[in-house]
Amino acid sequence: MADRVKELQSKFKSNNIDCFLVTSIKNIYYLTGFTGDASILFISPRKVRLITDYRFQGEVVDRVQNAEVCLTKKKYFEKLATERVIKRKERIGFESNHVSYDLYWKLRKKFDWLKFKSFDSFVEDLRIRKSEEEIENIRKACKIGDRAFSEVLNYIRPGVREIEIAAELEYRMKKLGGEKVAFDTIVASGFRSSIPHGTASDKKIKNGEFITLDFGTYYKGYASDMTRTVFLGTPTDKDKKIYEIVYNAQKLARDTTKAGTKLKKLDGVARNYIEKSGYGKYFTHSLGHGLGLDVHEAPAVSYKNNNGIVEDGIVFTIEPGIYIPDYQGIRIEDTIAIQNSKVDVLTKSKRELIVL
Repeated sequence: MADRVKELQSKFKSNNIDCFLVTSIKNIYYLTGFTGDASILFISPRKVRLITDYRFQGEVVDRVQNAEVCLTKKKYFEKLATERVIKRKERIGFESNHVSYDLYWKLRKKFDWLKFKSFDSFVEDLRIRKSEEEIENIRKACKIGDRAFSEVLNYIRPGVREIEIAAELEYRMKKLGGEKVAFDTIVASGFRSSIPHGTASDKKIKNGEFITLDFGTYYKGYASDMTRTVFLGTPTDKDKKIYEIVYNAQKLARDTTKAGTKLKKLDGVARNYIEKSGYGKYFTHSLGHGLGLDVHEAPAVSYKNNNGIVEDGIVFTIEPGIYIPDYQGIRIEDTIAIQNSKVDVLTKSKRELIVL
């Protein structure tokens, strides 16, 4: 964590700032190890000061690294103003994605002698490349998801509601060591599977339906993400054909993943395959996204990402899908990590069509 702070400080001069204010709770955790849900972090070339309140007194002793801790009964920014760690006329950077319009103007008023400069990904840019420890945490989160999925398959039968399957899946992930769900669990069956982000509803599962399960958990603060689409009953030739297209597109993108490959190329090979199969207009989102402290973070695995490449330390998903209104939808998603220029698929569950 000390190295992360040093790397952040090394970016000050080239970005024309003298200090930086971190307000994102996840970025504060990334830089200090603090897991509380309320704090601010001030970083200058000379000081790293974490300001929080006495609710977290025990936690900061056990967890916080490489930062001076200031416990206060005041509002955090009022306390920072009295700390005399910011010099007059300094240029301070802040996280535009994590500072509201209202808070920004309060800061301008309280620190009216400062020059403010906004950044949308100052810390997040560091988070793109994961350490071995970070990847291991994601690997363990994925392992929990794999096992929970295998256990919940026996629970899927006609008459069970989507929301019941989601609850069972979430219960099993927590029982297996997951800290909390990474996002609202998706269980979408039949016509609802054609909604890419159709969270679980009261709909009852029926024979002759695809069931898309998209789920994840956190382990030591790091997320997993996996999607599998299963079939209940006897699939038709059309069902098997469309599933096979998604399966082949996903495999093609995985097989194309190599160190140095442009991320937009991965999107392209999957998208082109689906288009040539006649279903291009039904693949309505990017191929994937980065994964870490957030379930959606950089890098984007998208045809719009002109600069991103497959490189050591990045973790991302590959998740093509076909979603046909008035029919059904299919998505297959895996989480991929790159270590020592090798591709490691962290989600291991069967990708071939599972028929229940």
